[in-house]
Amino acid sequence: CFLDVSGVTKINYDILKGMTKDITVHVCVTKRDDFLSTNWDDLFASAFHEPFKLWRIPARKRYHAFIDYLVQHEIDLIYITHSLWLYENIARLKRDLPAIKMVDSLHVLEPYCFRGGFPDISANRFVHPYLDASILISQNMENYLLNNYSVDCRKLFVVHNGIDVTNFKPDTGCKVENRILSASQSSCKVVGFIGRFTEQKRPLLFVNIAHDLTKKNPDLKFYMVGNGPLSEEISRLIEHHGLNGQMSLLPAQSDIVSILQETDVLLLPSLYEGAPLTILEALAVGTSVVASDVGAVREYVDDKCRLIPLGNAGMQERQRYVLAVEGALADGKQCWVLEPEHDINTVAASYLSVFEKVMS
Repeated sequence: CFLDVSGVTKINYDILKGMTKDITVHVCVTKRDDFLSTNWDDLFASAFHEPFKLWRIPARKRYHAFIDYLVQHEIDLIYITHSLWLYENIARLKRDLPAIKMVDSLHVLEPYCFRGGFPDISANRFVHPYLDASILISQNMENYLLNNYSVDCRKLFVVHNGIDVTNFKPDTGCKVENRILSASQSSCKVVGFIGRFTEQKRPLLFVNIAHDLTKKNPDLKFYMVGNGPLSEEISRLIEHHGLNGQMSLLPAQSDIVSILQETDVLLLPSLYEGAPLTILEALAVGTSVVASDVGAVREYVDDKCRLIPLGNAGMQERQRYVLAVEGALADGKQCWVLEPEHDINTVAASYLSVFEKVMS
Protein backbone atom coordinates (compact mmCIF):
# COMPACT_ATOMS: atom_id res chain seq x y z
CA CYS A 1 0.00 0.00 0.00
CA PHE A 2 1.14 3.54 -0.75
CA LEU A 3 1.27 5.48 2.52
CA ASP A 4 0.85 9.17 3.27
CA VAL A 5 1.99 9.03 6.88
CA SER A 6 5.67 8.12 6.78
CA GLY A 7 8.75 7.67 4.64
CA VAL A 8 8.16 3.93 4.24
CA THR A 9 6.85 4.19 0.69
CA LYS A 10 9.92 6.15 -0.44
CA ILE A 11 12.18 3.65 1.36
CA ASN A 12 10.50 0.79 -0.48
CA TYR A 13 10.96 2.60 -3.77
CA ASP A 14 14.67 3.16 -3.11
CA ILE A 15 15.18 -0.45 -2.00
CA LEU A 16 13.35 -1.99 -4.96
CA LYS A 17 15.02 0.36 -7.44
CA GLY A 18 18.36 -0.88 -6.15
CA MET A 19 17.39 -4.42 -7.15
CA THR A 20 16.22 -3.83 -10.71
CA LYS A 21 19.36 -5.29 -12.29
CA ASP A 22 18.62 -8.59 -10.50
CA ILE A 23 14.83 -8.86 -10.42
CA THR A 24 11.75 -7.64 -12.25
CA VAL A 25 9.40 -5.63 -10.03
CA HIS A 26 5.65 -5.33 -10.47
CA VAL A 27 3.68 -3.02 -8.17
CA CYS A 28 0.16 -3.88 -7.01
CA VAL A 29 -1.79 -1.43 -4.83
CA THR A 30 -4.42 -3.12 -2.68
CA LYS A 31 -5.79 -0.13 -0.77
CA ARG A 32 -7.42 3.01 -2.12
CA ASP A 33 -4.82 5.72 -2.72
CA ASP A 34 -6.62 8.43 -4.69
CA PHE A 35 -7.02 10.55 -1.55
CA LEU A 36 -3.29 10.73 -0.72
CA SER A 37 -1.54 14.08 -0.83
CA THR A 38 1.41 12.41 -2.61
CA ASN A 39 0.89 10.75 -5.99
CA TRP A 40 3.32 7.84 -6.08
CA ASP A 41 2.23 6.38 -9.42
CA ASP A 42 4.62 8.32 -11.66
CA LEU A 43 7.62 7.67 -9.41
CA PHE A 44 7.06 3.90 -9.31
CA ALA A 45 6.12 3.70 -12.98
CA SER A 46 9.36 5.46 -13.92
CA ALA A 47 11.43 2.64 -12.40
CA PHE A 48 9.09 -0.36 -12.64
CA HIS A 49 5.79 -1.11 -14.32
CA GLU A 50 2.67 1.00 -14.07
CA PRO A 51 1.08 0.18 -10.67
CA PHE A 52 -1.86 -2.21 -10.88
CA LYS A 53 -4.71 -0.76 -8.79
CA LEU A 54 -6.33 -3.89 -7.40
CA TRP A 55 -8.58 -1.82 -5.15
CA ARG A 56 -10.46 -0.52 -8.19
CA ILE A 57 -11.80 -4.00 -8.93
CA PRO A 58 -15.09 -4.90 -7.18
CA ALA A 59 -14.44 -6.62 -3.85
CA ARG A 60 -16.12 -9.90 -4.86
CA LYS A 61 -13.86 -10.21 -7.94
CA ARG A 62 -10.68 -8.89 -6.34
CA TYR A 63 -9.13 -12.15 -5.15
CA HIS A 64 -9.44 -13.95 -8.48
CA ALA A 65 -8.20 -10.86 -10.32
CA PHE A 66 -5.10 -10.93 -8.11
CA ILE A 67 -4.52 -14.62 -8.81
CA ASP A 68 -4.76 -13.94 -12.54
CA TYR A 69 -2.31 -11.06 -12.15
CA LEU A 70 0.24 -13.25 -10.34
CA VAL A 71 -0.02 -16.02 -12.93
CA GLN A 72 0.06 -13.67 -15.92
CA HIS A 73 3.26 -11.96 -14.74
CA GLU A 74 4.86 -15.17 -13.45
CA ILE A 75 5.38 -13.71 -9.99
CA ASP A 76 7.73 -15.76 -7.81
CA LEU A 77 7.62 -13.71 -4.61
CA ILE A 78 5.21 -11.26 -3.04
CA TYR A 79 6.79 -8.47 -0.99
CA ILE A 80 4.07 -7.26 1.39
CA THR A 81 4.24 -3.75 2.79
CA HIS A 82 1.32 -2.54 4.89
CA SER A 83 -1.35 -4.41 2.96
CA LEU A 84 -4.10 -5.52 5.31
CA TRP A 85 -5.93 -7.11 2.36
CA LEU A 86 -2.93 -9.34 1.63
CA TYR A 87 -2.64 -10.43 5.26
CA GLU A 88 -6.33 -11.30 5.31
CA ASN A 89 -5.96 -13.45 2.19
CA ILE A 90 -2.52 -14.93 2.78
CA ALA A 91 -3.71 -18.40 3.86
CA ARG A 92 -5.96 -18.68 0.83
CA LEU A 93 -3.15 -17.53 -1.48
CA LYS A 94 -0.74 -20.11 -0.09
CA ARG A 95 -3.35 -22.80 -0.62
CA ASP A 96 -4.07 -21.82 -4.22
CA LEU A 97 -0.47 -20.96 -5.19
CA PRO A 98 1.73 -23.00 -2.82
CA ALA A 99 4.96 -22.29 -4.74
CA ILE A 100 4.77 -18.54 -4.36
CA LYS A 101 6.89 -16.97 -1.61
CA MET A 102 5.67 -14.33 0.85
CA VAL A 103 7.92 -11.77 2.54
CA ASP A 104 6.72 -8.75 4.52
CA SER A 105 8.52 -5.79 6.07
CA LEU A 106 7.71 -4.28 9.46
CA HIS A 107 8.74 -0.76 10.37
CA VAL A 108 7.11 0.53 13.53
CA LEU A 109 5.35 -0.72 16.64
CA GLU A 110 2.04 1.12 16.81
CA PRO A 111 0.64 0.74 20.33
CA TYR A 112 -2.24 3.12 19.65
CA CYS A 113 -3.28 1.53 16.35
CA PHE A 114 -6.29 -0.69 15.70
CA ARG A 115 -5.24 -4.35 16.14
CA GLY A 116 -1.90 -3.12 17.50
CA GLY A 117 -0.42 -2.30 14.12
CA PHE A 118 1.13 -4.36 11.34
CA PRO A 119 3.78 -6.17 13.47
CA ASP A 120 0.98 -7.62 15.59
CA ILE A 121 -1.00 -8.62 12.50
CA SER A 122 2.04 -10.21 10.86
CA ALA A 123 3.01 -12.21 13.95
CA ASN A 124 -0.39 -13.64 14.82
CA ARG A 125 -1.19 -17.32 14.30
CA PHE A 126 -3.44 -16.66 11.30
CA VAL A 127 -0.67 -14.95 9.28
CA HIS A 128 2.84 -15.86 10.45
CA PRO A 129 2.73 -19.57 9.44
CA TYR A 130 2.12 -18.55 5.82
CA LEU A 131 4.98 -16.04 5.64
CA ASP A 132 8.35 -17.23 4.37
CA ALA A 133 10.18 -14.31 5.97
CA SER A 134 9.67 -11.02 7.80
CA ILE A 135 12.17 -8.18 7.40
CA LEU A 136 12.33 -6.07 10.57
CA ILE A 137 13.98 -2.66 10.75
CA SER A 138 15.32 -3.16 14.27
CA GLN A 139 16.44 -5.63 16.89
CA ASN A 140 13.94 -3.87 19.14
CA MET A 141 11.09 -5.09 16.93
CA GLU A 142 12.49 -8.62 16.76
CA ASN A 143 12.63 -8.76 20.57
CA TYR A 144 9.02 -7.56 20.73
CA LEU A 145 7.81 -10.28 18.36
CA LEU A 146 9.79 -13.06 20.08
CA ASN A 147 8.60 -11.99 23.52
CA ASN A 148 4.92 -11.65 22.62
CA TYR A 149 4.21 -14.21 19.89
CA SER A 150 5.03 -17.79 18.98
CA VAL A 151 6.98 -16.85 15.88
CA ASP A 152 9.65 -18.86 14.08
CA CYS A 153 12.91 -16.97 14.72
CA ARG A 154 14.36 -18.44 11.51
CA LYS A 155 11.89 -16.35 9.52
CA LEU A 156 12.96 -13.04 11.10
CA PHE A 157 15.66 -10.90 9.46
CA VAL A 158 16.78 -7.59 10.95
CA VAL A 159 17.82 -5.02 8.33
CA HIS A 160 18.36 -1.43 9.46
CA ASN A 161 16.91 1.35 7.32
CA GLY A 162 19.22 3.63 5.38
CA ILE A 163 19.45 6.80 3.31
CA ASP A 164 21.05 7.79 0.03
CA VAL A 165 24.17 9.27 1.61
CA THR A 166 25.16 11.01 -1.63
CA ASN A 167 22.23 13.40 -1.14
CA PHE A 168 23.27 14.40 2.37
CA LYS A 169 26.65 16.01 2.80
CA PRO A 170 28.03 18.09 5.68
CA ASP A 171 27.46 21.83 5.46
CA THR A 172 30.32 23.57 3.65
CA GLY A 173 29.40 26.93 5.18
CA CYS A 174 27.94 28.19 1.92
CA LYS A 175 24.20 28.71 2.35
CA VAL A 176 23.04 28.56 -1.27
CA GLU A 177 19.34 28.56 -0.48
CA ASN A 178 18.51 30.27 2.81
CA ARG A 179 14.97 29.38 3.84
CA ILE A 180 14.94 30.22 7.53
CA LEU A 181 17.27 33.12 8.28
CA SER A 182 17.72 36.42 6.53
CA ALA A 183 21.23 37.64 5.79
CA SER A 184 21.14 39.89 8.86
CA GLN A 185 20.32 36.87 11.06
CA SER A 186 23.04 34.55 9.77
CA SER A 187 24.71 34.38 13.19
CA CYS A 188 21.53 33.15 14.93
CA LYS A 189 21.19 29.54 16.09
CA VAL A 190 18.39 27.47 14.56
CA VAL A 191 16.37 24.65 16.19
CA GLY A 192 14.11 22.63 13.91
CA PHE A 193 11.31 20.07 13.82
CA ILE A 194 10.63 17.84 10.80
CA GLY A 195 7.65 15.50 10.87
CA ARG A 196 3.92 15.10 10.52
CA PHE A 197 1.75 17.39 12.60
CA THR A 198 0.12 14.51 14.49
CA GLU A 199 -0.08 13.37 18.10
CA GLN A 200 2.63 10.75 17.46
CA LYS A 201 5.25 13.41 16.65
CA ARG A 202 4.16 15.76 19.49
CA PRO A 203 4.62 19.04 17.57
CA LEU A 204 2.78 20.97 20.29
CA LEU A 205 5.44 19.86 22.77
CA PHE A 206 8.06 21.21 20.36
CA VAL A 207 6.36 24.64 20.41
CA ASN A 208 6.26 24.62 24.22
CA ILE A 209 9.94 23.67 24.39
CA ALA A 210 10.73 26.48 21.94
CA HIS A 211 8.90 28.91 24.24
CA ASP A 212 10.92 27.66 27.24
CA LEU A 213 14.19 28.00 25.31
CA THR A 214 13.52 31.64 24.36
CA LYS A 215 13.32 32.65 28.01
CA LYS A 216 17.10 32.29 28.29
CA ASN A 217 17.97 32.42 24.59
CA PRO A 218 15.84 35.18 23.01
CA ASP A 219 17.84 35.19 19.77
CA LEU A 220 17.08 31.56 18.88
CA LYS A 221 15.16 30.86 15.67
CA PHE A 222 12.87 27.87 15.11
CA TYR A 223 11.14 26.15 12.24
CA MET A 224 8.65 23.33 11.76
CA VAL A 225 8.47 21.35 8.50
CA GLY A 226 5.34 19.29 7.92
CA ASN A 227 1.57 19.27 7.73
CA GLY A 228 -1.29 17.39 9.33
CA PRO A 229 -4.38 17.61 11.53
CA LEU A 230 -2.68 19.68 14.27
CA SER A 231 -1.65 22.51 11.91
CA GLU A 232 -4.23 25.02 13.14
CA GLU A 233 -3.61 24.21 16.80
CA ILE A 234 0.12 24.66 16.26
CA SER A 235 -0.44 28.10 14.74
CA ARG A 236 -2.63 29.13 17.66
CA LEU A 237 -0.05 27.96 20.20
CA ILE A 238 2.75 29.80 18.37
CA GLU A 239 0.69 32.99 18.54
CA HIS A 240 -0.19 32.36 22.20
CA HIS A 241 3.49 32.15 23.11
CA GLY A 242 4.37 35.17 20.99
CA LEU A 243 6.70 33.17 18.75
CA ASN A 244 5.45 34.41 15.37
CA GLY A 245 8.64 36.37 14.79
CA GLN A 246 10.89 33.45 15.70
CA MET A 247 9.06 30.40 14.31
CA SER A 248 8.83 29.55 10.61
CA LEU A 249 6.26 27.03 9.36
CA LEU A 250 7.44 25.29 6.18
CA PRO A 251 5.60 22.85 3.89
CA ALA A 252 6.38 19.14 3.98
CA GLN A 253 7.79 19.26 0.44
CA SER A 254 10.61 21.60 1.43
CA ASP A 255 14.24 21.01 0.46
CA ILE A 256 15.23 19.04 3.55
CA VAL A 257 18.94 18.95 2.70
CA SER A 258 19.23 22.75 2.56
CA ILE A 259 17.16 23.15 5.69
CA LEU A 260 19.19 20.64 7.69
CA GLN A 261 22.41 22.34 6.61
CA GLU A 262 21.03 25.53 8.14
CA THR A 263 19.95 23.77 11.35
CA ASP A 264 22.03 23.68 14.51
CA VAL A 265 19.80 21.26 16.45
CA LEU A 266 17.02 19.00 15.19
CA LEU A 267 14.49 18.32 17.95
CA LEU A 268 12.18 15.28 17.61
CA PRO A 269 10.10 14.64 20.78
CA SER A 270 8.01 11.76 19.32
CA LEU A 271 5.62 9.67 21.38
CA TYR A 272 6.66 6.51 19.51
CA GLU A 273 8.80 5.76 16.48
CA GLY A 274 10.27 3.04 14.35
CA ALA A 275 13.61 4.43 13.25
CA PRO A 276 13.09 7.90 11.74
CA LEU A 277 15.32 8.50 8.74
CA THR A 278 15.28 12.22 9.48
CA ILE A 279 17.74 11.57 12.30
CA LEU A 280 20.16 9.79 9.95
CA GLU A 281 19.78 12.61 7.43
CA ALA A 282 20.52 15.23 10.07
CA LEU A 283 23.59 13.41 11.31
CA ALA A 284 24.83 12.97 7.74
CA VAL A 285 24.98 16.76 7.27
CA GLY A 286 26.49 17.38 10.71
CA THR A 287 23.36 18.60 12.50
CA SER A 288 23.03 17.76 16.20
CA VAL A 289 19.94 15.79 17.22
CA VAL A 290 17.87 15.73 20.41
CA ALA A 291 15.14 13.07 20.33
CA SER A 292 12.88 11.01 22.54
CA ASP A 293 14.27 7.64 23.54
CA VAL A 294 11.59 5.52 21.87
CA GLY A 295 11.42 2.68 19.36
CA ALA A 296 14.73 1.85 17.72
CA VAL A 297 16.22 5.34 17.90
CA ARG A 298 18.84 4.32 20.49
CA GLU A 299 19.65 1.18 18.52
CA TYR A 300 20.45 3.28 15.45
CA VAL A 301 22.22 6.33 16.91
CA ASP A 302 22.97 5.65 20.58
CA ASP A 303 26.21 7.61 20.86
CA LYS A 304 25.43 10.28 18.29
CA CYS A 305 22.32 11.94 19.80
CA ARG A 306 21.00 13.28 23.06
CA LEU A 307 18.08 10.97 23.91
CA ILE A 308 15.36 11.97 26.39
CA PRO A 309 13.24 9.44 28.35
CA LEU A 310 9.59 9.52 27.35
CA GLY A 311 7.43 11.51 29.75
CA ASN A 312 3.98 13.09 29.91
CA ALA A 313 5.00 16.33 28.14
CA GLY A 314 4.93 18.17 31.48
CA MET A 315 7.38 20.71 32.84
CA GLN A 316 9.91 18.08 33.94
CA GLU A 317 10.16 16.53 30.49
CA ARG A 318 10.22 19.94 28.83
CA GLN A 319 13.12 20.98 31.05
CA ARG A 320 15.08 17.88 30.03
CA TYR A 321 14.67 18.86 26.39
CA VAL A 322 15.66 22.46 27.10
CA LEU A 323 18.88 21.40 28.81
CA ALA A 324 19.68 18.90 26.05
CA VAL A 325 19.15 21.47 23.29
CA GLU A 326 21.26 24.04 25.12
CA GLY A 327 24.03 21.47 25.51
CA ALA A 328 23.86 20.57 21.81
CA LEU A 329 23.98 24.25 20.83
CA ALA A 330 27.06 24.73 23.00
CA ASP A 331 28.80 21.76 21.37
CA GLY A 332 28.21 23.07 17.86
CA LYS A 333 28.01 21.05 14.64
CA GLN A 334 29.42 17.54 14.58
CA CYS A 335 30.73 15.55 11.62
CA TRP A 336 29.40 12.05 12.07
CA VAL A 337 30.23 9.23 9.68
CA LEU A 338 27.18 7.00 9.29
CA GLU A 339 27.62 3.26 9.59
CA PRO A 340 27.86 1.47 6.20
CA GLU A 341 24.64 -0.42 7.00
CA HIS A 342 22.76 2.89 6.85
CA ASP A 343 23.58 3.38 3.15
CA ILE A 344 20.50 2.65 1.04
CA ASN A 345 22.57 0.52 -1.36
CA THR A 346 23.60 -1.74 1.51
CA VAL A 347 19.98 -1.96 2.63
CA ALA A 348 18.82 -2.94 -0.87
CA ALA A 349 21.49 -5.65 -1.05
CA SER A 350 20.35 -7.02 2.33
CA TYR A 351 16.72 -7.17 1.20
CA LEU A 352 17.74 -8.93 -2.01
CA SER A 353 19.72 -11.43 0.08
CA VAL A 354 16.58 -12.26 2.07
CA PHE A 355 14.55 -12.68 -1.12
CA GLU A 356 17.19 -15.00 -2.60
CA LYS A 357 17.37 -17.04 0.60
CA VAL A 358 13.61 -17.51 0.55
CA MET A 359 13.61 -18.43 -3.14
CA SER A 360 16.36 -21.00 -2.66
